[in-house]
Amino acid sequence: MERHRIRQVATRAVENMVAVALANYAAPKENGHSIAFDPIAFDENGSRETLVIEAGEAEGVYLATFDLDAIRAYRQREAWGDAFRRPWAYAALTRTKVAAPFLRVNERGEPYPRKRTSGR
Repeated sequence: MERHRIRQVATRAVENMVAVALANYAAPKENGHSIAFDPIAFDENGSRETLVIEAGEAEGVYLATFDLDAIRAYRQREAWGDAFRRPWAYAALTRTKVAAPFLRVNERGEPYPRKRTSGR
């Protein structure tokens, strides 16, 4: 999780007017820095930092608290509203069929995710 990726996540929170949290593996597998952002880019004092929490490199449990009432109020007063929302564009994200380039295999070389059989 490097700075460029962290700023991308912050941008998605603001653009979509939603709180976003992203977990990353701790060091040494990865470099940690799990993050959470709220979408409120501006308040009565002007521009504000949207970072709610950024974890360090170590493994741990980190809590992000979002003020849902403040987020709802921000959505109501923000000029963007839902002008740039395109829900139909996200339909591919909700499909259950997995296609290239997102085909993966597990450590045994089997397709992942494995289809579960009944009785499991």
